[in-house]
Amino acid sequence: MYVTHPLIKSDAISLRRYQEAIVSRALDANTLVVLPTGLGKTVIAAMVAAHRLKKFQRSKVLFLAPTRPLAIQHHRTFRDILNIGEMVVLTGMDAIKKREELWDKNRMIFATPQTIENDILRGLSLRDVSLIIVDECHRSVGNYSYVHIAEEYMKTAQNPLILGLTASPSSEDETIKEICKNLFIQRVEAKTEHDADVKPYIQEVKTEWIKVELPEEFKRVKKIISELLRDDLRELKKMNYLKSASLDKINKKTLLQVQSEIRKEIVSGMDSFIPASLVASALKINHALELLETQGISSLDNYLGRLRRQKSKAIKRLFTDQRVRSLVKIVHDLNVLGVDHPKLDELARIVKENRDKKIIVFTQYRDSVEKIIDKLNENGIMAHEFIGQASRDGKRGMTQREQVRVLEDFREGKYSVLCATSVAEEGIDIPKVDMVIFYEPIPSEIRSIQRRGRTGRSATGNVIVLMAKDTRDETYYWAAIHKERKMRKLIRKMRDRFEGDTGQQSLIKYSVNREKAGEEKKIRIYVDVRERNTEILKILREKARIEIRQLPVGDFILSDRVGVERKTTEDFLQSIIDKRLLSQANELSRNFEIPIMIIEGRESLHSLRDIHPNAIRGALVSLPIDFGISVIPSEDENDTANLLYMIAKREQEPEEREIALRGERKPVSLEERQRYIIESLPDVSAVLARRLLEKFGSVIDIVNASKKELMEVEGIGEKRAERIRKVVRSKYKK
Repeated sequence: MYVTHPLIKSDAISLRRYQEAIVSRALDANTLVVLPTGLGKTVIAAMVAAHRLKKFQRSKVLFLAPTRPLAIQHHRTFRDILNIGEMVVLTGMDAIKKREELWDKNRMIFATPQTIENDILRGLSLRDVSLIIVDECHRSVGNYSYVHIAEEYMKTAQNPLILGLTASPSSEDETIKEICKNLFIQRVEAKTEHDADVKPYIQEVKTEWIKVELPEEFKRVKKIISELLRDDLRELKKMNYLKSASLDKINKKTLLQVQSEIRKEIVSGMDSFIPASLVASALKINHALELLETQGISSLDNYLGRLRRQKSKAIKRLFTDQRVRSLVKIVHDLNVLGVDHPKLDELARIVKENRDKKIIVFTQYRDSVEKIIDKLNENGIMAHEFIGQASRDGKRGMTQREQVRVLEDFREGKYSVLCATSVAEEGIDIPKVDMVIFYEPIPSEIRSIQRRGRTGRSATGNVIVLMAKDTRDETYYWAAIHKERKMRKLIRKMRDRFEGDTGQQSLIKYSVNREKAGEEKKIRIYVDVRERNTEILKILREKARIEIRQLPVGDFILSDRVGVERKTTEDFLQSIIDKRLLSQANELSRNFEIPIMIIEGRESLHSLRDIHPNAIRGALVSLPIDFGISVIPSEDENDTANLLYMIAKREQEPEEREIALRGERKPVSLEERQRYIIESLPDVSAVLARRLLEKFGSVIDIVNASKKELMEVEGIGEKRAERIRKVVRSKYKK
């Protein structure tokens, strides 16, 4: 039976029972929907969108997707479902002015989160948005754009509602809690393929594991690399950074943790440069071993070639070892002879046996993409790459426009095989993919689920996982399986945690929480956009109301009087060398009654760079004496965040001081001051301000000018004149 709704096309949606239940519960509370791929998350989103647009008839719905191809795909789907003409896709490829116009004209906006975040920083208001749909919402962690958008939305929207969609949130409880917190989630609707109401709609996906044996040439190379890695691990163990030097117990994650620990020691002043070099070397050798085992000789040869061109101390030390030089020669010679991973021949065999099927081959590395396509083309199979936008090692990535075109060509059958990196794992709808081949297993449960989800949507699908025996391929495979099981348990736990809440109770509860949060966060701090990826912002969000803006002067505004410039010790010294310090100090001093500079870092200013001590002393003395700037030392980002909060609290609490919304450079001359005032009028640019002043002669005459007189100025039409008159004539209302 098809859904009947004024905003939904007839015969467009036939709701399944589990979809109907999820929609009814997502209409009045911020909801996280966890559904296996292919079970209609987009249909649920379309139903909720139709309801909100009908209920709030002057409102908009914003659909956020991580990539442009994905945003275009959702736009196409919604266009087929909804009776709404005003739909548009907005991305960074559109000019800013055009985006403003399209935002105003349309009711349903599909966009990448980075585009919307940047537009918010330029003044875009989400006040009239009645629903934000967050696709692939497992990305809502750390400083990803989803987090800032959700915070801004819940703060400013008249009728806020968030709908988060994902097939695989995480196997870590803390990560799921962070996602729920960042998206203000009140309810979780989670289903697995084992739930009774979902099972009838799950297509069978047959999984086959094909193991290959590494040839003798690989085993000789592996022995050399393993010896090199073991030597570094033993040294790190001697220095008490590792408990074991066994290759079976050490992985990339362990080495990265050790590297982080060593870096902290160096920052605190310890002489830990030798272990830093050792762990950097171990990471590179470990990666070489992974490439050999999972990808092959050509990928390893390319990697070693890139390493030789690097100039770090760790690399120089590495290449002084005769074994490394011997390794480079052996690998290159094998590559020239055409020796490569047995997976390639196995892959070609599988694809040839399934010529009549649409196939996606997933691999981790770009080097492997090229090798796979070459191999398939040699065997008469039409294959095409599908990779990300970033250029690497002089090789250009694919633009979003190219990605969209390749997907269309694949749909139309111009290629039978798509060889893709992780960019094709999330959400992209490629109908009737009969087979997915993992060129290598991956230890991520999210990515593993997403890869498998590309097949078995409308018919039985096949998944083939290629593995090299007795290598990390097998380790990664079992790691992903273990994490998936753990994630399923967490999903059930999440569902139980939120079970029993009715929508109205949730809303009341949330309203109270929102008010309490407002009471707790009386302190407001303006933060420059350049600080958004720092630990400082994360800490401040817990304590204060944060507004991220592009601040021409300073990094933080703490009240109408206090502006703060933050510099690390390294940046402070560099600003002395390139003479930025004095100009920045001058601007800070001119714009704020109480200018402050925080210098962050445990290192002594005299120990980092080859700068004469008197130059450093001169700069430190000049700041308070010549510019009236207070200099405050800080140990790290945590210390800086707490200092900023204490200053803001002291400034704002006693008199409830308001923070000036402008963080602009103040004008100095009379002419600048006059233009500054006129430019603050609605839609008045610097050019228009000059024209107005030239015509009327003074600020007071512009303010007193009639609508007709204003329209005599080139560039000012009737609507703009009306807006100017409204601002200068209306009574002030707080």
